[in-house]
Amino acid sequence: MATRAPLRDTRHSHVEPTHGLLEKAEEWAEATGLAPEGEPEEGVPWHAVLLIVAALALLIIVEITIVLGIARLVTGHAY
Repeated sequence: MATRAPLRDTRHSHVEPTHGLLEKAEEWAEATGLAPEGEPEEGVPWHAVLLIVAALALLIIVEITIVLGIARLVTGHAY
């Protein structure tokens, strides 16, 4: 009787690739001290979240304006 070897190893070690971006962002947040006054420096500072949300809203507004402007130029109708 012959013993058969398994074709594949069923245990896979999945290593997530690291680009270092998250580590750099954490180091920058610690170095700049973005925590609000009187708050512990843990988690995400509220004003950083507010700044990101405002920047995304501005970006969306600009993109919509550009798309509608291009549509108006191409079709001759205002949408």
